[in-house]
Amino acid sequence: MNKIYFRNSRHWFNVYATLLSKDEKEKKVIKLLRKDRDEDKDYVVELDNSKYDHLYFHNSLTEKKKTSKIFVGNSSLGFEFKYNRSQKRGLTYLYSKDDKVTGKVDTYVFKDEANLSYREDQEKRVHVFIPSSYEGNEEYDLLYFFDAQNQFSNAGKYTTKNDPYGGWQLDIALNSIYHQYGKKIIVVAIENADKYRSEELFMDPKKFGKLSSLAKGDIPEEVFRKGSLDNLATFMKETVHPFIKEKYKVKEENIGIGGSSMGGIAAFYVSLKDLGFYKYVLSYSPAYGLYEMEAYEEYFKTKKFKDNLNILPRIHIYCGGNDPLEKQLLVSSKLMKSTLVKYGYKEELIYETYDEDKVHNEEAWRLILLDSFRFLLNLK
Repeated sequence: MNKIYFRNSRHWFNVYATLLSKDEKEKKVIKLLRKDRDEDKDYVVELDNSKYDHLYFHNSLTEKKKTSKIFVGNSSLGFEFKYNRSQKRGLTYLYSKDDKVTGKVDTYVFKDEANLSYREDQEKRVHVFIPSSYEGNEEYDLLYFFDAQNQFSNAGKYTTKNDPYGGWQLDIALNSIYHQYGKKIIVVAIENADKYRSEELFMDPKKFGKLSSLAKGDIPEEVFRKGSLDNLATFMKETVHPFIKEKYKVKEENIGIGGSSMGGIAAFYVSLKDLGFYKYVLSYSPAYGLYEMEAYEEYFKTKKFKDNLNILPRIHIYCGGNDPLEKQLLVSSKLMKSTLVKYGYKEELIYETYDEDKVHNEEAWRLILLDSFRFLLNLK
């Protein structure tokens, strides 16, 4: 038995769940009760996943209003359904009541004197998430991620930094994707928690424009001038990736990259720097506003998107808007799609989600993962 939670942000007076077997021949309708008097928005249903493997929620026995069908796995998952008025579409948010990692995390320390010369020890910690389904006899997709220190459930177990918002629960999201769509993904997460974080997530100023007027008051000029993201990108591609290929069975044709805040702009930049290597990008609450928009325009000109249409990555840009930082980032995020398209990027490869109720933290980012993967991996 596992528990599935429904967050009643739609304010339905009643909440029902219809459980379905894989072939949909068996069906069971349950009226849900509030889990706790103090949490009047969360409802819970216990699901015997040996008998039922998907369900949907509705507000009455006549199903006047209902959600889409959801496939579930062995974790205690929660789902929140919200209509985004500004974008006129529904969002399915994913969250978890279970802080146990759904697979295992292997940790490695790499030394790279050439590409990590900006670091005193020339070393970097990398965490590799291996899903519980992995047995070594089948190739898995690969996803690179910045800020490994808070990517997985029980985030504090893998780093000395214990984030107050917990982890992204990236492992939980991928477990859900596996059970819904059969998609199997290994995550290679790069730590960026120490004093070098800003330096290694800034682009090389010789190759990429100038800081915006907004950033100049917050970012020391010397940090900007030491921008080492190109070095970090080369380290990931030429040092880490060959090791991962040798150690694990992975596919080469569908590699992704992701991050948030400075990691969000870093993932975006690296995917365009190494066109063809990364096939999709999660760019969450990206710090695009650190640079003047003209810096992006000059860079996009050099990439000749129209000549490389067959290798352009799919991009999901997400941003909230309910705190001062997100409000700033939202402005530049909303400009990015039109700027890319202006220089020849395929519009259909760019997906935007803006939820102005959300703030700048991991709790917000982990909710949107399900929405991301459906678009980026073209899941039906």
